[in-house]
Amino acid sequence: MKVDVEARPSYGLAVVTLNKGESFVSESGAMVAMSSGLSVDTKFNGTGDGSLMGKLKAMLVGLARKFLAGESLFVNHFAATADGQQIMLAPTLVGDVEKVKMTQGRKITVQATSYLASGKKVEVDLVWGGFSMLFGGEGAFFLECSGKGPLLINSYGAIEKVEVNGGYIVDTGHVVGWEGDLEYSIRKAGGWKSTLLSGEGLVLEFKGTGTLWLQTRNLGSFLRWITPQLPN
Repeated sequence: MKVDVEARPSYGLAVVTLNKGESFVSESGAMVAMSSGLSVDTKFNGTGDGSLMGKLKAMLVGLARKFLAGESLFVNHFAATADGQQIMLAPTLVGDVEKVKMTQGRKITVQATSYLASGKKVEVDLVWGGFSMLFGGEGAFFLECSGKGPLLINSYGAIEKVEVNGGYIVDTGHVVGWEGDLEYSIRKAGGWKSTLLSGEGLVLEFKGTGTLWLQTRNLGSFLRWITPQLPN
């Protein structure tokens, strides 16, 4: 399996080359193009074995990820029936795509909308972010990625990687994901005056040691800007 990312950072595109027997999983609607030697199987957006209980679990997790985290209800499994088969994947929004190599024991938490695709052995679980996240405007659920293989994450705007050792503060709309010994809390950007007048709103304060992936643009801010410009 080979994964290349092209056209970064504005129009990120992942080019995945699979040999016979290899497979790749992507969000619904992420496919741009693919070779004819790939089979496609659409499944619920959740993990589970082939048993009846496993399928039921996958369906329930898929429903939770759809209605609680804002993800697509289904994912596509692409399997190669011959060597050298290629699939191109891209996110819906204009922005970046980054490849992360998952190894045993590594865990990365991402915003639900930042997951694009992964190898078959990468596990993606829905995790509760806490009641305080309900006020952040970005959703109260995250995705915890673990296992082995390539993981593709996407952003709105370019992705910036920041190494944290101590503390770091990020606007809630700019967080893509994080890993390591990091704990977070949500709070106002400053006092009430700053919160109401500065346009910064709520922020996530991270403490500890680890890595943050940030996006250079904020979708919520863009929507608030463009909505008044639309015709009634």
